[in-house]
This record gives sequence, structure tokens and C-alpha cells, in this order.
Amino acid sequence: MSGAHESGGEKPPTKFELRRAKTRSDLLGLGFERFRIRGYGRTTIEDIVRDSGYTRGAFYFHFDSKEQFFLEVLRHRKEIRGRWWEVLDSDAVTDLPSALITTSQEFDRTDPNGGVWTLLIAEFVNENSDKPEFVEPLRELYGEWLHELAILPRTLQERGWCRTDLPPEILAQQILSITDGFGLAYRLYDTDVSALFDAYVRILEPR
Repeated sequence: MSGAHESGGEKPPTKFELRRAKTRSDLLGLGFERFRIRGYGRTTIEDIVRDSGYTRGAFYFHFDSKEQFFLEVLRHRKEIRGRWWEVLDSDAVTDLPSALITTSQEFDRTDPNGGVWTLLIAEFVNENSDKPEFVEPLRELYGEWLHELAILPRTLQERGWCRTDLPPEILAQQILSITDGFGLAYRLYDTDVSALFDAYVRILEPR
């Protein structure tokens, strides 16, 4: 007698496993929406599950704390962004400016309100600065985001549209720092951010 699992195949997920995965995904989606409304500090577990059909018990089945949940929501943002770098293969991308415009439009489409997330992360760090069990995972996430964002300058370098005197990871760090700075100034002071695109070009243009 032979079966799927004898031949090395995996058993399909059970209804319980599928339901559990959906609950976790739904909760992360709620966190993505509701942290942006009330901020990190003011958002409670009750705020997250309110009017969702889920309970505090369901939340704590999947997540140990609000802190751990917030870190998972940040990871969830990566899934929401998807394979954003594929837009660089668009026919509309013909030089550095068009590459930056197309990439920015894709981020605006999949993960808007970046300035809000800058503030949320700052709140999280402020409340947990003395708790390495939360700060260290955040630093790891930051490193993962830099590694992913480095795809942009690396691709531009390969096409001859970007400076090559600095490695892609350093350029990605500069891009992210400028983006966070402009986003923070806009959220706090309603500062005009029209110069952001020019700043990107000045950082990345070939030397």
C-alpha cells in the first residue's frame, strides 16, 4: 500500500489549520489598519479585535503580547508590499528618474502612509528602549528591509543609472533615512516634501 505521505508528499492542511491561519492573517490585517488610526501607545488589544468577530482569547492564542504583535505586523507589511521590485522591468522605466517614480508609485499603492509607520516605530522604540527582547527583533527587521530595498540601487547600478562608488546596502540606508526624515517632518509639521524626489536623485545619480 502506498500513499502521499509514503512517497514524500505533505499532507494537506486540516480545516482547523486553515481556520487558524486565516484568523492570524485577519488579526495582522486589523493591526495594520488600527495601529495607524490610534498610534502604537494608545492602541489596545480591545481596539484591535473590536467589531472584528474575534476575541481577546483568539488574539492571545496567536500572539503573546501587543509588543510581539506589533513586530509581526511590521513583518506583515513586507507581505503587503509584495515583489515591488518587479515594476523596474516595466517599459516605463528607462532611466533613473522614471525608475524612482515607478517604484514610489508602487510603494504608494501597496503600502501608503509611510510617515505614519515612522512615527509608530518611534513610539514602539520609545516605550521599549530598555527591553532588548523587542528592540533586537526590530533591528533585525530593519536589516531585512535594507537588504530588500538594496534591490533598487543594485538594479540601477546594473543598468548604469546609479553611482557605483557605494555598495547598494549603503545607498539603501541613505534612501530609507531620507524617506523617514521627510515623512516625519511632514507628519509633525506638515512640511512640503516635494524636494524628496530631488534628494533621491542627488544621492543615486552616477558620479
